[in-house]
Amino acid sequence: MPPNPASALGEAAGKLFEDGVLRCLTPVVLDFQHTVSASRLKNGSENTYQIDAVVFDSEDRPIIIVDPKYIRYTKHNRDKASWLCTAHYNLRKTYPTLRKSIAVLGGRWSKPSRSLLGSFGVEIITVPFDHFCEVFSEFNVEFNWDEKDRETPITSLYEFQKLQPQQLALISDELVAPISSSLADSVAQVLSTSLDEVPHHVESVEVLIKTDQNEMLLRQHDNIRDAIVNLSSMLPTQTDISDMI
Repeated sequence: MPPNPASALGEAAGKLFEDGVLRCLTPVVLDFQHTVSASRLKNGSENTYQIDAVVFDSEDRPIIIVDPKYIRYTKHNRDKASWLCTAHYNLRKTYPTLRKSIAVLGGRWSKPSRSLLGSFGVEIITVPFDHFCEVFSEFNVEFNWDEKDRETPITSLYEFQKLQPQQLALISDELVAPISSSLADSVAQVLSTSLDEVPHHVESVEVLIKTDQNEMLLRQHDNIRDAIVNLSSMLPTQTDISDMI
């Protein structure tokens, strides 16, 4: 028996959740002659991020990153959400082929944490903690215990360790069942739309300007034209931008 049964069972649940997401995405991605797998991606500063599901095109370029993350206690929200924001933002800056990032959040995620992720442009799909409890209870594994309860996790882990591989696969699929359609649709929408169509669906434009004085200027615009006009206004002299575009 591990020294911390609650933690061990939580890690096992998280791994089953990740596996379920990957299995959900695989047939959708293959339909578009793409691939999906867990992958380690480096950003421009050589920092490495382990991403549980990365969709690659036929030239092995990342198109979508999908991060399933399970947490039991809300006290872990800030750290997990901050990591996701940092990882997804940095990878977007590094790989211009990335068109969408998705966080599949399982367990107890607070509204502020979800709002933080949304503000970084991460699409959010959630599976509530109650669903985890319901799925595990079908296999005689009690999953809803108080944080200070030391006995229930021991019994639950004992029951969990008796499960056969086919039962674990079934749990994995059931954990993501409530969001399988929405997740598949979100990925398919990107893969079925060419980059030529993207300008017709622009909702807003953000321009981040970095100066040689180490200033970071963020400009937000409603459309591409306004963004170009604003950038042209920053040119040192009046220039006919028609020669530049």
